[in-house]
Amino acid sequence: RSRMRLRGRRFDPTRTRALVLKRDPRILVARERQIRTDLFIGIVIDCSGSMSSKDHMERARLFGTLLAEAGKGFPGVDVRVFGFTDQVIYDAGDGTRCAAHALNAGGGNNDAGALWHAAQAAHQSRRRAKLLVMISDGLPTECTVSALRGLVRNLRRRWNVCCAQVAVQPLAEVCFPHYVVLEGLEVEAAVRRFGMIVAGLVRTTLRE
Repeated sequence: RSRMRLRGRRFDPTRTRALVLKRDPRILVARERQIRTDLFIGIVIDCSGSMSSKDHMERARLFGTLLAEAGKGFPGVDVRVFGFTDQVIYDAGDGTRCAAHALNAGGGNNDAGALWHAAQAAHQSRRRAKLLVMISDGLPTECTVSALRGLVRNLRRRWNVCCAQVAVQPLAEVCFPHYVVLEGLEVEAAVRRFGMIVAGLVRTTLRE
């Protein structure tokens, strides 16, 4: 709270003397809102074989790098990048050293396993707000849709981890509460839209 203000919602009784004797109008108390950035962002990129079609993998690498660069050197923000197939989970670096550009497509995909791995990293983080963003082009091949949907729900309820999905093409099943499709957009337009979506999710996560 800040005292001696001309604008505010509360009268400061300690300023009565100054008002009467000195005609000092600074008699209100105002609340100054401060936003504290304390955020973990995990990017989980599908590296299954289907991502090799069109420019899916290129966009995924670009978005992963974009998020990592956005958090680079920013106080209070930790970024981790992961790639995954049905057999391997790749550690693609953080905001300081992002290796999303080195991810390649091949194999199947276990979305629930990859999301759980990223959630473990988020849970171990000391950051208060946690956001996981999965970038993919289809449904999982090595886990069920219900398993992925249930994991997303449980991460939200039990660990307070916000999960979102960015799909490079329309999906038959939506498993995430926050979901956007980027099909049909040029890369530059997709980047702008993606940035706006993530920025909104970050604000929502930080407020909770």
